[in-house]
Amino acid sequence: MGKQLFTVWKEFHFDAAHQLDAGPDGDPRYRRMHGHSYQVEVWLRGPLTERGWVIDMGDLERRIEGARDALDHRLLNDVEGLGIPTMENIAAFVWDKLAALPQLQRVVVKRTQNGEGCEYRGPVDAAG
Repeated sequence: MGKQLFTVWKEFHFDAAHQLDAGPDGDPRYRRMHGHSYQVEVWLRGPLTERGWVIDMGDLERRIEGARDALDHRLLNDVEGLGIPTMENIAAFVWDKLAALPQLQRVVVKRTQNGEGCEYRGPVDAAG
């Protein structure tokens, strides 16, 4: 029997405010301060460790807490390292906070009240 790979995930939620530049023809509502409830999924893939799991979920939760704390109940425009506070940049920000995990496979950010989401699978290396 070959090596078995498993995919596990952990969700977390946060609430935050932001404002976006609507651009020359954009919707002016984006320029007003507004908030969202976000749901984030962190997905990991790998073989079982000698303890019988891909990762210790308690350890994963502690690592996630740092990312969550940086975002929860914040004005996202002021979060250092986030850039423009879009779902895409939030996903990349969370990825960067967890990049030390070799099993990290993807980060999904959702705004379910709007039926919107974004999936990020990490940076593309120079080889393509």
